[in-house]
Amino acid sequence: MRKKDCKLRSKLIDCANQIEQKEGMDAINIRRLAAEANISVGTVYNYFESKQEVLFALTEDFWTTALSDMSSELTSERFSEQIQQIITYLRGKMTERAEILMKNLRDDGAGGRARMAATQRVLHQAMVERLKQDHFIRSDVWDDTLTMESFADFVLSQVVTLLQQRQTRADTFITIIERILY
Repeated sequence: MRKKDCKLRSKLIDCANQIEQKEGMDAINIRRLAAEANISVGTVYNYFESKQEVLFALTEDFWTTALSDMSSELTSERFSEQIQQIITYLRGKMTERAEILMKNLRDDGAGGRARMAATQRVLHQAMVERLKQDHFIRSDVWDDTLTMESFADFVLSQVVTLLQQRQTRADTFITIIERILY
């Protein structure tokens, strides 16, 4: 089997992004992608088994970029305030395009859920790191029952719920976090 070229894969994702932005998701297909990239259809299949795999790659690319960019948006030292900033930032990223991409993952069953879970693990780990860095948190908060990891799981599930409900303000949730941590 021939070694895959990361630059060509990136070019294919860029081409798929351009097609999607100009004409929508339905315009993406393997033949069109090959034509846009000026390569053979068979070469595209070396990188993506199907249109669904291309859409997965678009979704992963979208969220990888969004999560990477998010860290520069978090300016507060306190975890509770960072959570409000995360909700505001992600709500801003939840454009119609992002929602279609996420729906595509949800509708794909186990494969889509696994890819969504991978994205959420990145956000979960970032939350744990931010909890570790918040020197305002009371020293007696963490124990065997309430760990940073379990708290990050709880917070992440609530953030996802708030985003699904299209809420940008989370005053009650932020107050609960503050009462637990500070």
